[in-house]
Amino acid sequence: MQFLTLFSPIFLFLGLFVGSGLLFTWQGIEQAFYQIAPTVAILPAILLAFLLLKEPMQERLHSFLDGLRHRDIVTMCLIFLLAGAFNVVTKSIGCVDATVNLVLSLIPSHFVLIGLFLTAAFISTAIGTSMGTIATMGPIAVGIANHGVLPVDLSIATVVGGSMFGDSLSPVGDTTIAAVLSQEADFRKKLILNSIVACIAAVIMLGILWFIHTSTTEIALSDYRLILIVPYITLVLMAFAGFNVFQVLISGLIIAGLIGFFCNEYSVVNFSKDIAKGFESMQEIFLLSLFVGGLAGMLRSLGTMHYVTDFIGKAHHLSKRSAQLVIGAIVSVFDVLIANNCVAIIFSGEIAKTIAHRYKIPNHYTAAWLDIFSCVFQGIIPYGAQILLASTLSGVSPLTIAGQVYYCYILGAVVIIYIVLMPIKKEIK
Repeated sequence: MQFLTLFSPIFLFLGLFVGSGLLFTWQGIEQAFYQIAPTVAILPAILLAFLLLKEPMQERLHSFLDGLRHRDIVTMCLIFLLAGAFNVVTKSIGCVDATVNLVLSLIPSHFVLIGLFLTAAFISTAIGTSMGTIATMGPIAVGIANHGVLPVDLSIATVVGGSMFGDSLSPVGDTTIAAVLSQEADFRKKLILNSIVACIAAVIMLGILWFIHTSTTEIALSDYRLILIVPYITLVLMAFAGFNVFQVLISGLIIAGLIGFFCNEYSVVNFSKDIAKGFESMQEIFLLSLFVGGLAGMLRSLGTMHYVTDFIGKAHHLSKRSAQLVIGAIVSVFDVLIANNCVAIIFSGEIAKTIAHRYKIPNHYTAAWLDIFSCVFQGIIPYGAQILLASTLSGVSPLTIAGQVYYCYILGAVVIIYIVLMPIKKEIK
């Protein structure tokens, strides 16, 4: 009974969000899980937490505001805004199109699938969004497949897989930001650990694609300028060099703006408008992060986090490896229920941090596992936004696509094997 009471606000949010998604799915409505925004679904949960607290109303409000204005939450929100601005500015000056044509031009035409995967992987790592990558690469994949030399379902699924590579790895991705800040992890260490696992999975994926299908179809490419790739290269290099995420994003934004000014007749007015559009594109995740922070603050006052700590404290039988797998399982369940990997990370972050502290798991490990496990399931659930977008672009059933996103299945296997076989290294130099 105590468990149900302490976790009832979270269950209410999941019930509203997941329940409405299932209802709309049954009614045949497209994008069923996105008809009711999570920023709205969480409001009744916040109200319930207010009612469950027995403190004076002023103290309840303080609990909510203390959680909302927590340093990690505010930092996360600011980074979301900068990431949104960077994505819109780089797309506006043609960086995405240039990247697509560059990577495809470097891949021999008889290895089209490999080209699609690598291009999607590079773009998603650079811009930090799998949805944007699928929207960009999806029509290209479908166009190539329509020549009759590649199955449409395999082509679009390969693009989804490549997109999920960067979704869990991008320095400017919302999942990376949420995972790092929720665990108070070292940004560079998380990226290095994440890269090791993701690259192993990617190499296996490329080996599979090498044998799956080849094509002799020539791909029609547009002209591109190498200088438009510079913002992405700068972003990745600075991130792995250990620069602060604010330094990385601000530098990338400034460089993109300067390249636009000198190469694309990109005015200061257009630059400012695109920054504003980027801020607006992050409105939902910005508000949701604030609301989740406020809800977490009230749950702490309610005793939910203390209950989790006590429960974990009694689980002496867990090894460090088992504890890491439990963290992966928790965020995976949240993602399957919510169908949004960033939201799943935000909701499971506090619990994951508690487990990591109890079993002395380095924060960058926890952050990496939150990001990877959530992206594994986000890339294969048929009702997730990525699969639904790919289905809309290709006309292929979401279930068919989900079964062929081989990279996500490989990534899931690799991360589990890595956790089981590799001992924890406290420091990555």
